[in-house]
Amino acid sequence: MFYESLQPVIITYPNEAKGWDKGIYTERMPVYEDTSWASSSDMFKIENQSLVLKSLSWTETESTGFGVYNFVESLGFRKATGIKDGKWTVSFKNSSDEELKVSCYANNILKLNAVAVPAGETVTADFMLCSVEDDTLLQFFVPDEAKEKCDAVVKELTITDISYEELPLKAPKAKPTIYLASDSTVQSYDKYYYPQTGWGQTLYRFFNSGKTTEELQSPDMFYPQNHIYETPGFNIENRSIGARSARSFINEGKWDRILALAAPGDYCFIQWGHNDATAVRPNRYVSPEDFPFWLRKYVRSCRERGIQLVLVTPIARRNCDGNSGTFVASFGNYAEPMKKVGAEENIPVIDLCKLSVDYLNEIGPEESKLIYLWAAPGAFPDGAYADGVSDNTHLQEYGATQFAKLVCDAILASDRPELAPLKPAIDTSFTIDKPLMYAPEQPKDETAPSGFAMQELHIENGIASFLLIWNDVPGAVKYNVYRKGSVDFQFFPLRSVSAEEKKSAAVLPFQLPAADVYQVYCEAVFADGKVGAPGRTIEFRA
Repeated sequence: MFYESLQPVIITYPNEAKGWDKGIYTERMPVYEDTSWASSSDMFKIENQSLVLKSLSWTETESTGFGVYNFVESLGFRKATGIKDGKWTVSFKNSSDEELKVSCYANNILKLNAVAVPAGETVTADFMLCSVEDDTLLQFFVPDEAKEKCDAVVKELTITDISYEELPLKAPKAKPTIYLASDSTVQSYDKYYYPQTGWGQTLYRFFNSGKTTEELQSPDMFYPQNHIYETPGFNIENRSIGARSARSFINEGKWDRILALAAPGDYCFIQWGHNDATAVRPNRYVSPEDFPFWLRKYVRSCRERGIQLVLVTPIARRNCDGNSGTFVASFGNYAEPMKKVGAEENIPVIDLCKLSVDYLNEIGPEESKLIYLWAAPGAFPDGAYADGVSDNTHLQEYGATQFAKLVCDAILASDRPELAPLKPAIDTSFTIDKPLMYAPEQPKDETAPSGFAMQELHIENGIASFLLIWNDVPGAVKYNVYRKGSVDFQFFPLRSVSAEEKKSAAVLPFQLPAADVYQVYCEAVFADGKVGAPGRTIEFRA
């Protein structure tokens, strides 16, 4: 039978999430039970040479609203595919009188999303999976909108065929591609967010003798942040996206997509650490102890496909003390494991963490404002930072260009033979124009939070999750954030943020139902109970 080459596995989530403990969230954990096709199980039955499967699916959201987890209890199919590219083809039969929707997880990546199977018909669907594991685990199910396990309904689907085809190794490209996989410090941004710029957005200039080139959006349209920069020797494809970590970039299928495009002779530079360290965002958090586990997935999946991986340690934050003091490594507990993995796996490492710290100490705290996203009110009146901004994590164009130069200088100075083909294409001799020194912000009312801006917006399962940033107000004990929807006649409280919470994070997470236009503003509250003037109002569509 078609399924006999697959190992059946019963996947369940019998225990509730352990939840938050010492600032770390632990979700429900799966239990895997190998079984056999001859076994008796409530999860499946063999009927007329077809497999009839039962599934239970639901979505849980932890208390902060930012940890969203999709769970499926069903029969899984395991196959020893190796770390290869493969094509799966599956046929679903719907014997009922109502349309059926079918989805599939492959190694926890959603590969089929609510495929419609009309009543009384058979539908065949296929997908490509670039495995980063020795085994592939498939899980087919009928999606349910339940928010708790107790509300989920058992649903049934019929599979009449499953087949797997190992795909051949791709041929090298006429012009190799340099892929960039990272977070918001590397991402390409549209004009609305200018001067915010990731170093991946300016890297191409050093492969193009300082000249600018058109930013082309990736033709696969996998997500809009993908940009391609064509240079004489290499194409540079920046697939970095904000709010991602080494873990979530794989789990969301974004790494799978790079592997589907990359060929032998291509390069992939990965920089992780910023969001891996964000314990308050459970879906992305990776402990320093677990960091090497995720990095090795990138190492092995590139090595098996002839792609040259380059590890890049995370850039420093602007973490000096005011206008004095010394910059120190912000993510040393992630940079050090990355360097260790590089040494153990014989992979080139660019220590951008150290290079950026050394550079910041050379230029000093005040000039470092030209590197990071600092702008006076009115300096960029037509974009996201019209009210000004003082962000010590993200970069502006000048800083992104300087950090991209640090990467290229490191390549030129390296004796690694893997990096030698890049060197003839790199030119770092051109002058990087320095902008005017940052003009300190002068708010009209010192009680009003200034620099109020939204930096990320992510919509999933009807929920809009976003990050807000604003400047501390001297003497404030907390901040109240208010929101107003398109049908509301007044502003309503969104949530309060203590002064301690505000000081502990560069940006703060918020959540609203999607499918509306919102206005949001913030005000400071002082120890005597008085409320300061409201800051700038942001309007956005979620």
